[in-house]
Amino acid sequence: MVFGILLCSGPWAKEKGRVVTPGDFFPEYSFPMTLTRSDTEYLGLPQKFFGLVKGDNFSLKDVKADLIVVEFLNKYCFSCQLQAPVMNQVFSMVQQDPQLQERIKFIGIGAGNNEREVESFREEKKVPFPVIPDPKFLAYEAIGEPGATPFTIFIRKTDSGLLVARTKVGLTRDPQMILKTMNDSLKADWNALLTQDKDLSAQRAKAEKLFLRYKESELLNKAKESMRSAKWKVLNVAKVPLPDGEEIYVGEIQTGRQKSYLFAKLDSRAPTCDVCHATHFFFTFDEKGMILNFLPLHVTKVDNLPWEAKEVEQMKQRLVGRSILHPADFDSQVDALSSATMTAALIVDSVNKAPALYEALKNKGYIK
Repeated sequence: MVFGILLCSGPWAKEKGRVVTPGDFFPEYSFPMTLTRSDTEYLGLPQKFFGLVKGDNFSLKDVKADLIVVEFLNKYCFSCQLQAPVMNQVFSMVQQDPQLQERIKFIGIGAGNNEREVESFREEKKVPFPVIPDPKFLAYEAIGEPGATPFTIFIRKTDSGLLVARTKVGLTRDPQMILKTMNDSLKADWNALLTQDKDLSAQRAKAEKLFLRYKESELLNKAKESMRSAKWKVLNVAKVPLPDGEEIYVGEIQTGRQKSYLFAKLDSRAPTCDVCHATHFFFTFDEKGMILNFLPLHVTKVDNLPWEAKEVEQMKQRLVGRSILHPADFDSQVDALSSATMTAALIVDSVNKAPALYEALKNKGYIK
């Protein structure tokens, strides 16, 4: 299945990693066609989409509406579960208002959730509007990986593109507040939105969550720890810069008379719910791309409790021995850990993105 195509150019261009804010253009992103015929008709998509098979794509610019309310959510996010009936009520209020029902459309996006999970969420919470799976976090990353769900974006359709009029991070319990935000978004002067100062509060909140309280010397020692084995001797470890601002720890090891390299990637991921902690961990692989170790620095589960040793060991068993060159989709029924599904999904997703690291290391000459 095609999971989404991002085209960041022209008026949609935005700094990589920055959370979208009012005055930005929403990324021109192609969503997978997982919609039912009734969902397709609700969104007012052109007739050409009615007979499409799964695997085809559509864009928000195809939606027939003046305002599109996009809610990023996650099936396992407690705040998203609480907000679902609130959004259902807002949807009902809009549908009963002749002045609004054709002007406003709702779409949910399941950040880190596959099709089965979003269907389950929609059925459990009786969600009346479409919810699109985003299992590889591609749409979530396209808006800057905000570090929170629910993350609601109110998008105005303009002649220049899809303009973000308002955003809301976290749980909203009052449906009237959401209704007011929608009406304000419809009335907003979009030329004024384009010239206003950017609201960086969501970006600052994300940065605070991602802050890792380790000195560089401590991280270097952790990288060495992730490379240690009775089978070889670690000679030296250094941090090496890669393209796009990436960095990786490269260790030279000796097995008998033979020397080779190991690679330890420190990955930090913003959380997928508004009350969760960020995830920080190392995964280590060899010159063939085989994962040798998983070393958590800060990984949490429900109530933001740290993982227990048995849970760390379970994740090691899922990762060690896998090749980073052959990504495997996260399956919550197999790969999830008790009370830590969202964190586990982020870890697996990071490992699945590692082929780009491998190519960068080849270009650097560390891998032949």
